[in-house]
Amino acid sequence: MRDQGRLVEWFDDKGYGFIQPNDNSKDRVFLHIKDFARQGPRPLVGCALEYTVLLDSDGRFRAQQATYLKASQTQKLSTQPKKSNPVQPKLLPMQIACVGYILALLVFGFLGLLSGLVLLLISMVNALTYWMYAQDKEAALLGKRRVPEQTLHILAFLGGWPTAWLAQERLRHKTQKQPFRKIYFCTIGLNILLILWLISPLNLLKF
Repeated sequence: MRDQGRLVEWFDDKGYGFIQPNDNSKDRVFLHIKDFARQGPRPLVGCALEYTVLLDSDGRFRAQQATYLKASQTQKLSTQPKKSNPVQPKLLPMQIACVGYILALLVFGFLGLLSGLVLLLISMVNALTYWMYAQDKEAALLGKRRVPEQTLHILAFLGGWPTAWLAQERLRHKTQKQPFRKIYFCTIGLNILLILWLISPLNLLKF
């Protein structure tokens, strides 16, 4: 499938960047310097491109056989009305879930149902989770050793799922890959069950 868009980010020293499709409802597309159909001038931010979109093994959209658009084609594209981004309403339930989760933890802590140590550990896990996602994103772009998906799922289960979601959306990472997303949502449910167990009379390990 051929698509068109503009280069919105380019790291010339590393040889890769990102394309924003003309249809703003679509996710940004990863572009490597080797993905051009033929050699030409170095890419510049803002240039119009046509390319084939593939979903690579990392679950990200990647451009292949990219070519520069002519000025006449670029002008024609620029006159097309931009579509409103429908992604935001989809994110709203997760935003509510994250805020609700954090508020619930604070209330449980205030009522003495969760100790300050548990809240501190969950905060540290969230910070670590975002950092691990950022490291995995960079490793994917540079072709280095990746962070095991099992590690990311364990961190989400331990309470790091809010920043895991934040990292997925901000870094455009793991947003399409399956079954990673399904397992991620399962870890959310398991973590909520863990919190309910911690505040219940069934928890004999009070700490």
